[in-house]
Amino acid sequence: MMLCTAASRIFLLCCVVAAFSSAVVAMVISPSVASATKSAMELSNKANIDPSFAEEACKLWYSIPCVNGNDIPLPLAAMPAAHALYASTLARVGRDREALVQHDKSLLYFDKCKASEQITKAEADVLLAKSKSLQRLMRYRDAIVVLKEISSRCNDTPDNVPWLRLCHSEAIERAALCSMRMGDLHSSILILEDFEKSTHHDENLNPNVAGMLGASLLLKTPSKGKNDESYLKALQLLQYASDAAVSPIYSWVYHLVTEKADFNPFDSFINIYAAFAEANNSPFDDAGLIKLDDKVRLHSNLNEYENFWPLGYVLPREKDALAREWASKVDSGKLTWMLKDRAGYGSHGNIIATTTEVLSMYDSSKSANEQEESKLCQQIVHPPMLLNGCKFSLRVYVVYFPEGAVLTPKGKQTLGSEVYLSTEGLVKFASALYSDETSNDIDNQYMTNSGRGDGRSSKQEDFLYLRNQFNENNVDYEEMWMNIRTSIQLVMNRYSSKQHSIDGDICTSDNVSYFGLPKILGFDFILDDKTNPWLLEVNRFPGLDPRAASDSRVKHSVQYDAWIAATERIGFSAEHMKKFCPQDYKGFSLEKL
Repeated sequence: MMLCTAASRIFLLCCVVAAFSSAVVAMVISPSVASATKSAMELSNKANIDPSFAEEACKLWYSIPCVNGNDIPLPLAAMPAAHALYASTLARVGRDREALVQHDKSLLYFDKCKASEQITKAEADVLLAKSKSLQRLMRYRDAIVVLKEISSRCNDTPDNVPWLRLCHSEAIERAALCSMRMGDLHSSILILEDFEKSTHHDENLNPNVAGMLGASLLLKTPSKGKNDESYLKALQLLQYASDAAVSPIYSWVYHLVTEKADFNPFDSFINIYAAFAEANNSPFDDAGLIKLDDKVRLHSNLNEYENFWPLGYVLPREKDALAREWASKVDSGKLTWMLKDRAGYGSHGNIIATTTEVLSMYDSSKSANEQEESKLCQQIVHPPMLLNGCKFSLRVYVVYFPEGAVLTPKGKQTLGSEVYLSTEGLVKFASALYSDETSNDIDNQYMTNSGRGDGRSSKQEDFLYLRNQFNENNVDYEEMWMNIRTSIQLVMNRYSSKQHSIDGDICTSDNVSYFGLPKILGFDFILDDKTNPWLLEVNRFPGLDPRAASDSRVKHSVQYDAWIAATERIGFSAEHMKKFCPQDYKGFSLEKL
C-alpha cells in the first residue's frame, strides 16, 4: 500500500514552509522544535522508500507539541502540511485509524488558511490519502463520501489544469472501486458514467476510467448480443484502455472479447510484473473475499478448526467468555495473546499481551467499541519452531478462480471454482532472536512480516531454503506441507460454500467469474515446535512487488504461473507467456487442490 505520491507532494509543500528564514522560525518555535520538525519531514520522505523510517518519523512527529497537541507554534500555513505528513507516516505503518485523526486536523487547518472555496492540489492530496485509509479499514461507504466530495469540488473549480483532471479521475476511479469492493456493480457504473458525461468534449477520458467502465458494462449485461449499444460502447472503451496499456486486465478482457486468434494481450507492457502486481488489486475480484481478509470474519468462519486455527475471541463482544475461561490463569504473566485489527495488514496494529493486560483493556468500566473497531484476540502459538534462533512465518501463495460463467473462445461456459497451491513461497524471519522472557524488543522477536517495519534488517528466504533446513535436521517437510495443503483446502471449501451469501454491506456479484481473472491470495502460517502449521491470516492483497532480490524470483514465478493457469483455463494456449518467463524460473509451481 504505497502512499508515495501524496506524501511526496505534501513533502514539497513542507519544504517551502521550511524555507522561512531562520530569524522568522526562531520567532515562532524553539530551535529544538524546529530541528525535530525538519528531521520528521526528512524521515517522512524517506519512509516512501523504506517503511522502517516511518516508525521513526511517527515517534518524532508525536514528540512535537505543535503537531500532537493543540498549540500552534508553527506558522498557520505550515500546519496542514505538518499534520498531513504525520498522517502519511502513520498510514505507512498501518495505523490508519490514527492517520484519519491527523488527516482531519490537516483539513481543518486548510479551512482556516484558504482564501477561496476552490480545492487546492495539496488539499486534494490529503482528501485522497484520507479515502485510502478508509478503504484499507474496509470502510468503503465512508471512503466513497470523501471521494465524491473531491469530485464535487473539482467540478466547482473552473481551472481545467492537468493536476485537477488527474485528481478528479483518480477520485472517480477509487469511488467506483469501493462500490465494487461491496459487490455493487450498479453504483460503480453510475459513478463512472456520470463522470464520462461530464468530461469535456475536447478531452480524452482517463484510460483507467475507460477500462473500468468498459469492463463493468460487459459484466452488467454479459448475455446481450454483439450489436447491442452497450456492448459496442464497452468494446470501444476497452480498446482505448488496452491501447494505452494501463492494466493487463483491460488488455486481457479486450483480447478475450474480440476473439483474437493471436492471443497476446500483454505485449505492450514494458514492466509486466509491476502490472501483474497492480492487477491483483483489481476491482473485478470477488467482493466476498472480505470474509477471508477481515480477521474477525475469518475467525467466525474458522473457529471450529482447532487443529490449525488458534483459539481466539472477538473483543469486546466476547470479553466475558475470555474472562470466564481464563480467569484462573491471569497471574501467569505469560505473553499469551496477539490482538489483531480486523483490517490490519503487515502485522501493523498487532499488540502482544498477557491475559491480565487484555482483560484490563476490556474491563467492564470501559464502553464497548463499535463493530468496526472489534479486534481478534488470538492465542499465540507456543512454543514456536525456530530457525537460527528466530521466529519465522511462511507466506504461502494460493491462486483462486471463482465459480460461474466464464467467457472462453467457445463462448460463455459455466466452470466450477478452482484453487491452486503454489509450491513457491517465502520464509519471513523476525529481526531479533526469540526469547521466552519479556523484553523491550518483543515486537522484533515476534513480528515476521517483511512489510511491517525494518526493511534494513528483515530477512526472507524461499521454500527451497526451508526444505534444506528440514532435511539437515531430519524433519519431514512433506508431512508439514501436506498439513498446510489440507488447511488451505478446508478454508477455501468453507469460503466457497458461503461465497454468495450477503455479509453486511458486502454481496458477491454473480458475474465476478466472467473474465476468468486469477486472484493471488497470501496465506500466512507459523509452525509450532512439532512442525504443525497454524494459520495466522489470509491476505486478499499480498504485496507482489519485490522488496529485494530474495523475494523477486518467488513473486514473479507465482504471478507467471497464475496467468498461465488463467490462460489455459479458458482454452487458450499459454505460448504467449513464454516471453515473460522469470529469471531463474524453476518450473510450474501450482498444485490443484
